[in-house]
Amino acid sequence: MSTAQVPPLKAAPGEAPPAGLESRLAALAEVVRDLEARVGTLEAARPPASALTPAPTPAPGPLLEEAPLLDAALPSPTRILGLVGRVCLILGGAYLIRALVDAGTVPRGVGVALGLAYAATWAILGHRARRPLDAAFPTLASILIAYPLLVEASTRFGILAPGLAALLLVAVAVLHAAVAWRRDLHATLWTATLAALGSGFLVMMARRSIEPFAAAFLALGAGALWLTYGRRWHGLRWPTALAADAGILILTVLAAWPGGPGDLYRGLSLNRALFLALALAAVYIGSFAVRMLQRRRVVNAFEIIQTALVLLVGFGGAVRVALASGSGTALLGAGISLAGVGCYAAALPFADDQDETRANFNFFTFLALVFLLLGGPFVLPLPVFATLSGVLGLAAMVAALRLRRKVLVLQSGLYLVTSALASGLGSWALHVFMDSVGPTAPATSAGLASLLALFATLAYFLLRRPPDPVTIPMRPAILVLGALAAAGLGAVAIWACCGGRTPEPGGLALARTLVLSALAIALAWLGRRVPVLELRWMVYPLLAVTTLKFLFEDMAVGRPLTLFLAFMGFGTTLILAPRLLRNPAAQDVDEDSEDAP
Repeated sequence: MSTAQVPPLKAAPGEAPPAGLESRLAALAEVVRDLEARVGTLEAARPPASALTPAPTPAPGPLLEEAPLLDAALPSPTRILGLVGRVCLILGGAYLIRALVDAGTVPRGVGVALGLAYAATWAILGHRARRPLDAAFPTLASILIAYPLLVEASTRFGILAPGLAALLLVAVAVLHAAVAWRRDLHATLWTATLAALGSGFLVMMARRSIEPFAAAFLALGAGALWLTYGRRWHGLRWPTALAADAGILILTVLAAWPGGPGDLYRGLSLNRALFLALALAAVYIGSFAVRMLQRRRVVNAFEIIQTALVLLVGFGGAVRVALASGSGTALLGAGISLAGVGCYAAALPFADDQDETRANFNFFTFLALVFLLLGGPFVLPLPVFATLSGVLGLAAMVAALRLRRKVLVLQSGLYLVTSALASGLGSWALHVFMDSVGPTAPATSAGLASLLALFATLAYFLLRRPPDPVTIPMRPAILVLGALAAAGLGAVAIWACCGGRTPEPGGLALARTLVLSALAIALAWLGRRVPVLELRWMVYPLLAVTTLKFLFEDMAVGRPLTLFLAFMGFGTTLILAPRLLRNPAAQDVDEDSEDAP
């Protein structure tokens, strides 16, 4: 009962209303409103009457199976048994064709064609079924017919040539994948994929025919990759990618086998093997790049692992085949180098993303690094390649400090280390420090250019370095560059003292000791003045090396005069280097404590 239904109380005509009547009526209305609110709350919490009444159970009958509400539930045993019986009838039809072939009524070639057409017909009928379960069973029957038939027709009967068998294998797999895709049959697609891969490997090994099935696995891998981009069936990419990798690996190993692939595989072509190896890398890396650039999504584990495998199997196999053939290395190197430039171009759209797609920038820049370092020696002479690597190292450091990308600092270090090794600077410096005869040849122009690139990179880092929290992860790479620069500078100093002639052993040992001592003092001073380089970490290892060198070389071959100078230089280093390494703040504290009474 609402307050609107309470009739107003009126006093009799001519009489005044009782005292306090209006206040009592207001209190009564307030109580009624409270009661109405409580009743509304209870009615809202109570379930509706339709929920309390059990739903009527539908009458059993054939219409119950057609009810759309039961599609989401588990199918009835009657329906499952009926579908299994239908599969048995389909397989029985396939065995009828086989019986006609065995009896000679139908030729084997015609029988194979009829069997494949029969399997394809049931796959198409499965696609036209109304329910996914009704589509799954005929498609499964088609899988059970088609792939064993392809294997038997290729291996036992020899009717299908390897190339035709590989083509039919891909066609049948595409048909089953289309049905599974349209009807959302995940398990059916897994079954068809594994059956196609297993059948392909069986025929490939039985017929000793590698090329057509390696191409078939590559086609299946590319199809599965793009097919799973549309649905979240990402697990299917793994077996097809591994099968493509395995097929190309077998092909390139046999094609580049020393002395030839042997009598069983004389049909292998080096040019086709080179093409398929490069196609493996182009298909997968190109697909990854296109997908990431289109969707601007982060690179995932599959793409990283498959890229590493593609680099090893695809490009590595292509290099082996090119070296085995003795031709085409320049063209191969040019293609790989262009791929590296393309990877740098693909990384540019992700240069401004600091958090979301940082992994994509790292992914593409490392691919570019690998491609340029792999393809450069095939295109350029080694000294030119070494000089170009030094320039790329300096450019990577400039880009790293402008973009605040730590990964480019690491790449700068890799470029510069490659430059030092390719130019011969590393081996020349080791010869200068370790050879008992002494340096007989100066550093090459490429080695000096590599050393100049090292010092230019370090100088630019010191001039434009970001704040300390940003540079802390960069310091290991900078430390390696500093060590290479110090070793190269020390070797140049020893050559300036003793190069071009055959010095006596004591003088050569003295020159090395003095140069190492001077390097230790310089590194200690720089480590104190420029702490960002962390060169002080190298001082004590360098002192240890100098000590061993002094004991085993100077003491063995030195003369009294050279030993006097060596003792003076080495002793001065042992005094100055630890003092220079002391922290200035700690030194001030120690001096204050000593001055205190």
